[in-house]
Amino acid sequence: MKVVSNSTPLIALARIKQVELLHHLFGRIMIPQCVYNEVVLPGTELPGVKEIGEATWIETLQVQNALAVSLLKTDLDGGEAEAIVLAKEVNADYLLVDEKKARRIARNSGLRIMGTLGILVLGVKRELLPAIDPILDSLEQNGFRFSEKVRTKIRKEIGK
Repeated sequence: MKVVSNSTPLIALARIKQVELLHHLFGRIMIPQCVYNEVVLPGTELPGVKEIGEATWIETLQVQNALAVSLLKTDLDGGEAEAIVLAKEVNADYLLVDEKKARRIARNSGLRIMGTLGILVLGVKRELLPAIDPILDSLEQNGFRFSEKVRTKIRKEIGK
């Protein structure tokens, strides 16, 4: 399975110490150079720096279509633009992205998307995570925002 990730899911999962969940679910993850730079280069104290920088199962790739990236950067940040273009270039099965505008553009480009919450739901469904509520609580405590309506929808989806 080919999976490309943007920065936000990597950082969110790092904050709750669940980066390895990506490896268990998808095997290898591909990220564009801009995402690597956003996550790993800022400094050693930030969530994800060590986990992403040292993960042998995360492959950093250069995006080939600079023009497509440039066009997308009129609406998106560099990491989102490169992630969408890379996902198209490698014919990814999924693009991991959370930001609403990036999700819309990715969908309109024919990409299948999954966000941080979808990753966690899949982890619970595959019994890689014991329960969803403690994970969602941890996400909220670490600055990830979602409504009670979303929490209820997630519980319903996993049958809890």
